[in-house]
Amino acid sequence: MRWIALSYNQTFKQPRNPQETSPQFDANSLFELAAHYSPVVCWRQDKHHERAGWLVEVHSSFRLFGGARALLSQLWQGAAEFSVELELAHHHTATGAWWLSKCAPAHTEGDFLAMLSFNENSLLALPVLVLDCDSKLQSTWHQCGFNRLGDLWRLPRDGFLKRFGAQALAELDSGFGVQNKLAPAATAHQPADTFEQEKELPFHSDRLDLIEHQTQTLLEAVCNWLQQQKRGTRELHWAFIHTHGEKALRLRSAQATDCLQTWQRLLHHQLVRMQFHDDIRSIRVHCAHSELLPNVNNSFLPDPAEGTRNWDNTCDVLRARLGEQTVLFAATESDPRPECSIVLQHTPRLRNTNIAFKKVEKKHTPELNNTTLPCSAPRPLWLLPQPKPLQGKTPSWQTGGPWQLLSGPERVEFGWWDAQPCKRDYYCALDSNSSLVWLYQDLLEDDSRWFLHGYFA
Repeated sequence: MRWIALSYNQTFKQPRNPQETSPQFDANSLFELAAHYSPVVCWRQDKHHERAGWLVEVHSSFRLFGGARALLSQLWQGAAEFSVELELAHHHTATGAWWLSKCAPAHTEGDFLAMLSFNENSLLALPVLVLDCDSKLQSTWHQCGFNRLGDLWRLPRDGFLKRFGAQALAELDSGFGVQNKLAPAATAHQPADTFEQEKELPFHSDRLDLIEHQTQTLLEAVCNWLQQQKRGTRELHWAFIHTHGEKALRLRSAQATDCLQTWQRLLHHQLVRMQFHDDIRSIRVHCAHSELLPNVNNSFLPDPAEGTRNWDNTCDVLRARLGEQTVLFAATESDPRPECSIVLQHTPRLRNTNIAFKKVEKKHTPELNNTTLPCSAPRPLWLLPQPKPLQGKTPSWQTGGPWQLLSGPERVEFGWWDAQPCKRDYYCALDSNSSLVWLYQDLLEDDSRWFLHGYFA
């Protein structure tokens, strides 16, 4: 294994040169750098020293980046862009890399690469101050003449445990690769499930172009957060805060995405339609839900799914420019009543199509299969908002009348347990204009009236 330590002194967060225009440092931005090279990134913070940072296991990533030296060179160059004085080191143990970053960090890229040849002897020469122990224990070691880790490592384990405690021995063992149950565990850091960030504007204004310019930083932050987790989102909640409150904006996409250009385009179309009566003081963005993005394999042949993605992008632009109610997505419900079987919503409904791992609680109950069910009767595309009662003669199978029945009946009986019971016989028929219509006879009424419910064409 090969661990890299990126540590820094928590009391020193000033840039190397005050005139440099380097990005503001925080632990999350440093985590983004580390997560680019490995999925195993662990947070470490000393209890008795002002030292904190990240530990990264990169041995499994060497081949991906072209070898150990190529990966270390890229990481060194990326860490040089931070405004804080980072201390970098690496070793085959996580604690060993942490010790080296505290007392013997690399000062140049050549020193960083030369650490590939370090072994346990390089740790034996480190001072005992690298151990995260209290000042009393450090003073005791100094009085006993133990100045190097090698002095402590050569002591008998039973005597060391009895005189200096189990925690000190556990940290010492973890640095030299000896198993110890009390050693600090290296647990991979898991980013937060939600993202929220607020930015105070350097000015107070209601101009849309200036406000849109200030939203770009927040958009880049939320997209970087999504790309880091290989996830996408369908909604971003924005809040434009002014003196008397805030104005909310819900930005929606038909498909989950982490593309910065997509969200920039949608936000631009939405902001053009907004009006601010007060000066905006700060902006906040919140991402509450995200989902894993599918892996995309490139091909020389045309992608059949490309048309779907283009259609989703077109719908997003139309809704952003014309309003949320202009483009709605139809979804089906498991309700035989026609007026309840189709619902309209702002985003497409996600259905779990992976049935390989579906858990069946009652094995004796057969699972419905579309291949074994009979084909349902045809359904019209256009349903009337309210069924229209028929006037005149009752529909019949004979020609010459105002309503000529063609097929049916299809019995729909449902909802006897709720407030909207249904018991109907549906028919396909022709009206006086030779239009194909959908009629039904309501069997719950005493007179069993007939109604027109939809048109096929």
